[in-house]
Amino acid sequence: MTKVELIAQPVLAARASLGEGAIWDNEKKRLYWIDINNCLLNSFDPLTAINKSLKLPAKPGCVVRRATAHGGGFILGMGGEFVHLRVVDDLSDNIHTISVLAYPEEHVVANRMNDGKCDPSGRFWCGSMDLGCNYPSGNLWMLDKRQKLTHKLADVTISNGIVWNKANDTMYYIDTATNRVDAFDYDNDTAIISNRRPLVANQWGGHFDGMTIDSEDNLYIAVWGGSAVQKVSSVSGQLLASIAVPGVLNVTSCAFGGDQLQDLYITSAQQDAPHKQGYSETNAGDLFKIHLSDCQGLPAYQYLG
Repeated sequence: MTKVELIAQPVLAARASLGEGAIWDNEKKRLYWIDINNCLLNSFDPLTAINKSLKLPAKPGCVVRRATAHGGGFILGMGGEFVHLRVVDDLSDNIHTISVLAYPEEHVVANRMNDGKCDPSGRFWCGSMDLGCNYPSGNLWMLDKRQKLTHKLADVTISNGIVWNKANDTMYYIDTATNRVDAFDYDNDTAIISNRRPLVANQWGGHFDGMTIDSEDNLYIAVWGGSAVQKVSSVSGQLLASIAVPGVLNVTSCAFGGDQLQDLYITSAQQDAPHKQGYSETNAGDLFKIHLSDCQGLPAYQYLG
């Protein structure tokens, strides 16, 4: 099969220091994303191209929606904690409250929370990372619908992309330090993960970062230092398409959005941009989009606890 070459286009000149955590809200038709280094939660409206930001008291690693019936607002991995953020009107003003739900990394000062998502049953999964990106001191945690915290993995260096397949029987996961995607057998009733095995190793430069999945179980992997999102088959591990992100070296996360979940939104970072003669990162830190008419994403799950 021939690899398809595609190009994403910038839709917001955000100039984020460390853009991350893209997730689409199908109810509000908004893309939520974060700028970790600047402690910002962002809400992007594709119809108006307006981006609203809320300053947070610590660095967020990821964001998901909390279902309205369970309190609404957002759940974030922030600092070493899991928190519930209540907002008045979709970040349109600064009126908000934050309450802590769990302290997964309370005693690990050299770690912070990083990437995370909700599973198909509405549990919140979020991993941590070593602040220096050097030591396997990180973990993967799960907060269930009763707000009980469970430790899932240890010896993680940079916990990153996490998604579940359409059948809800496989979980895919990235520890950036391994530079590969691992697959786990997944029990959706119990949230037990087992049979960890390598699915695909990065052969295309850079390091695997955030990740999303489409309705055919193909993975879309943002590549830090790779200027691209790589579309990979979760069945064969074969590279199906490469989506270039022009004017950017460090691509960080991606999420399907739009009415039909056919618009792939991509975040990027100015952090660690190269400063050398003849190299220009004209779009580093900006938000990108590409319409993919031949595929469709899966809806983002909300926290049901």
